[in-house]
Amino acid sequence: MSISYVILHYKNLNDTIKCIESLLRTTNNDSNLIVVDNGSGDGSGEKLKKKYQDMPQIKVLLLENNVGFSKGNNAGYIYVKKNYDSDFIVVTNNDVVFYQKNFEETIKKIYAQSQFYVLGPDVYIPRHKDHQNPLFKTPINKQQLINEIKEYKYYRKNPLKFEKRLKIHALKNRLCSKYKVINFLYSTLRGKDVLDYKKRYENVGLQGSCLIFSKKFIMKEDKAFEPEPFLYEEETFLFYRCQKKSYKMVYDPSIAIRHEEAASFTNANKDNIQRLKFMLNHHVKAREELLKYLEKEEL
Repeated sequence: MSISYVILHYKNLNDTIKCIESLLRTTNNDSNLIVVDNGSGDGSGEKLKKKYQDMPQIKVLLLENNVGFSKGNNAGYIYVKKNYDSDFIVVTNNDVVFYQKNFEETIKKIYAQSQFYVLGPDVYIPRHKDHQNPLFKTPINKQQLINEIKEYKYYRKNPLKFEKRLKIHALKNRLCSKYKVINFLYSTLRGKDVLDYKKRYENVGLQGSCLIFSKKFIMKEDKAFEPEPFLYEEETFLFYRCQKKSYKMVYDPSIAIRHEEAASFTNANKDNIQRLKFMLNHHVKAREELLKYLEKEEL
């Protein structure tokens, strides 16, 4: 079985090299690595192309403009579909580190057991000591989405308050990952699903920093992400899409990666207020797009 990896790169050269090198240590020689430079415009994509030009298993695609998370990843996914007969496509952020020596063997083992369409690994953030997967069992509904849009519009006018919220959110995730009792109490109080990253789940929302698409998905779908928001809510769109088409989604903690969260994003937006405003603007846009999608599905 052959496996291809799509790595979305934007400006942060060191993180992308770290991701590639981690894959070279953990993958088989016949695996393909497709790096998509998402219109960085700083020469980092060209540097990657030159650095790996003598390695046939690594291909660097240079996009003229930054087309966002969904379209950037889709460019790599489409390239793999056209040029390789891959059994699995792993779509990953450039700030992900692969350390599991049996990563590919574990993918094949999980597929043999579950026949998944999309697989999500245990996603660990060292900075926060937090596990990001699985995201949810019950996706956001229309009213919750409307409330979130109002909330993010408020934060868009008050970005520093949003920064405080992010810190509190990181602390909450850290405590919920570490202590089952706190996770249970928080989830119950907030009306959320009680999810344990140590347990296997089927048909749950999967975190987007690393997603594994099987041949079942690849044969039927021309794109990994559709619709294509610029940033955020890709996982929710993917969940609804898979749910509608009865595509099995699996979270399995026996496969794991390390996520050096938001490294490329921080590098691209050194000014904190600018960074926060950029995030909040796309939080609102993505949720408005998701709301339209859900309303259309009801018709």
